[in-house]
Amino acid sequence: MNAEASAPLRMIAESAADFAASHGGPGAARRVHEGGPAWEADAWKAIAGLGWLGIAVPEAAGGLELGAPALCVVAEEAGRALLMPPLTAGMAAAAVLAEGGDAAAPTLQALIEGTAHVALAQAERGADGTRTASLVPEGDAAAQWLVASGQGADFEARGLDPAAHGIALRVRHAVDGSRLADLAIEPAAWADAPCLLSGAVGEAAWARGRQLAWLGDAAYLCGLMDAALRLALDYLRLRRQFGVPIGSFQALQHRATDCHVDVTATRALVHEAARAAGTARAAWAAAAAVQRASAAALRVTQEVVQFHGAIGFADEHDAGLYLRRAMTVGARHAGAALAALQGR
Repeated sequence: MNAEASAPLRMIAESAADFAASHGGPGAARRVHEGGPAWEADAWKAIAGLGWLGIAVPEAAGGLELGAPALCVVAEEAGRALLMPPLTAGMAAAAVLAEGGDAAAPTLQALIEGTAHVALAQAERGADGTRTASLVPEGDAAAQWLVASGQGADFEARGLDPAAHGIALRVRHAVDGSRLADLAIEPAAWADAPCLLSGAVGEAAWARGRQLAWLGDAAYLCGLMDAALRLALDYLRLRRQFGVPIGSFQALQHRATDCHVDVTATRALVHEAARAAGTARAAWAAAAAVQRASAAALRVTQEVVQFHGAIGFADEHDAGLYLRRAMTVGARHAGAALAALQGR
């Protein structure tokens, strides 16, 4: 990327870093871990006010039309600050809704304005016609779900409000304290919900949105593991044994170097995948990015806990916050991304 092209992204990154630092951080992540809400109306409206939720939405639909590279820049800074609201899911959902035409316009407008959150879910249809979807990010916070079912000509993505459509919803907690949800959608509720995308065209739009979600979470994990490694390096410089900083021990230097390589290589892959959006290799590149980022984030955050010794395993220490968040975000797309890499 040349200097002229990267200048706008640098400006976006600086703005995102300032906002994420003031609304995120280990303290905010710990409040969620201890039972506080990850999704708060004021923070969500502030995010919307920056235009982030429309970052991958065409200008004609009310967005910024900055594309996947800008989305990844924002997501990386969010991960660096452990920002807990479902930002990456919201950005991807807005891009999908933008391709839904007039039927999706009111929902898209509410999402971009920050008065609603829309979560994406892929449902499986049972023999009795009931559709089930699981592990919806921040399920209890979402005002609406955009749920996809079927393939090809049978593909449909419908907008559902669990309260309005009488949908059974089971909310549970991930290891980082964020909320997940399982949905059971009866045939009558499915038929009553508005169809926002359908057929092969709708399925293609859904696939593009899913790729943005992969890229966003991959970038988020890049920021997260970079921040976690910096936390560990500060500790290695501070902690002393035998009269010297433990960071001077060669064995720890080698392990820290491996972590640095993991972070740097993963970031390069993620941003290269973002530049591939809209090309023939977009799906494979996005899937590869999130698979690599998920694995690398686990390796790095586990090492960060180890670098801190016994104190790193204490629930009160911030090192564990990065590991738990990496576990939650990395698990979101494992099955679908792996299937895309294997050509399924």
